[in-house]
Amino acid sequence: MFSVASERRDRYTQGVFNSLSGGETSLIETLTLRSVALPANRLLVGEGEVGNSLYQITHGWAYRYRNCADASRQILDFLLPGELVGLGAALLGVTDHSVRTLTPLRAGAIDARLVGEAFRAEPALALRLGRYVAAEAERVAELLTMVGCGDAVKRLAFLMLSLYRRQARQGHIDPLNAPFPLRRQHMADALGLTGAHINRTLNRLRQDGIAIVENRRLSIRDLPRLTALVEITAT
Repeated sequence: MFSVASERRDRYTQGVFNSLSGGETSLIETLTLRSVALPANRLLVGEGEVGNSLYQITHGWAYRYRNCADASRQILDFLLPGELVGLGAALLGVTDHSVRTLTPLRAGAIDARLVGEAFRAEPALALRLGRYVAAEAERVAELLTMVGCGDAVKRLAFLMLSLYRRQARQGHIDPLNAPFPLRRQHMADALGLTGAHINRTLNRLRQDGIAIVENRRLSIRDLPRLTALVEITAT
């Protein structure tokens, strides 16, 4: 499940504005509008909105989700510092999901015209943005595959491992003390499980000495065993 392709995909999403040319940097700076600061659990983007800005998260976490007819929700993805919000909407003209802050969050708002201007004047930047959208979609597909193919233990192991590895690719993260600001309901809504099922599964991973979630931190006590839980489903 976690392959060289996954690592390359995450580089596309986490480093989209790294190592820019002078023209690319100038274009982004010209179209950067303002800084946004929000507390936790605030709506950043609403489903169905038209003409939204594009955001780059500088601090904090957010998540993308869709509401269901029965008032439940399906979390599609979690968004980390350095990643973009609203790029798909900038391409399609309308937002097909909502984005809510998971923690206190700061982001830079960028005029969505960046996408069109990049295709017109900076094709290398346009390619970066296109790869970002493709990589983001692949990450959602990977989560959906695990939800469809894995039991509760494998689903939760996948979520822990994927979020830990995404952070580790950005810089040094201690696997015994990694940020993990998800509450039980966030995990449940991302993995298609109930809150009670999440609690039982967390207790099992703790009792087996594999991983512990406590005080919004993740402590991976046995990284090879956690990885093996995920890879079993991928064979």
